[in-house]
Amino acid sequence: MASDYAAMINAAISLYQASGSSRYISDASAFLSTLDRWYIDEDGFGYFLTASDADDVPLRIRGDVDEAIPSATAQIIKAVLRLSLVTSDSELYDRAVDLAEHALGRTEQQRYGRAGIIAAAELVREPRKLMLVDEQNGRLVSEANRNFDLSRTDVIIPRSAEGQVTLPDGSFINASEPGAYLCIGQSCRPPVRDAESLAELLRSQG
Repeated sequence: MASDYAAMINAAISLYQASGSSRYISDASAFLSTLDRWYIDEDGFGYFLTASDADDVPLRIRGDVDEAIPSATAQIIKAVLRLSLVTSDSELYDRAVDLAEHALGRTEQQRYGRAGIIAAAELVREPRKLMLVDEQNGRLVSEANRNFDLSRTDVIIPRSAEGQVTLPDGSFINASEPGAYLCIGQSCRPPVRDAESLAELLRSQG
């Protein structure tokens, strides 16, 4: 089921955020590749709930309707968005935009059970990304964890990171000293350098 792969992508990204291990990003990318291979529609702007090689399914439907959890489509939109944010992949973000726009278009025909799509599309419209120059057990990371936000994607950048790290607004991060950079859409707030200032910033955005 497409929803299973979406859930695994989101789980892998969450494990990356908790551990800092980049292998989980590789896992998430592999899950998305499988999703693209077997579930994507003919136009490339959405996914079916069942795989293309499922011979016992007479009619392939989209997973647009929420049940006890958000729909498969909503989970996929969020998964693609989160993967684009942790990898800083602008093309992948554009895909998330396309997926959200086409899914929203389908809600015009049937609005019942589409709250998950609407919520996921709102995340795509104004993504929240917190970039932390800190160690995995550092004070900034700990403070971000205390102010957990499902709508925010956190990325930890080790202070030993080499090369330039670019923010969504095109500016560069100084990875030589601890700092937290909160970006909403393409706009980034000035960095904060201590846990108390980060807590105040995150509470003000809650």
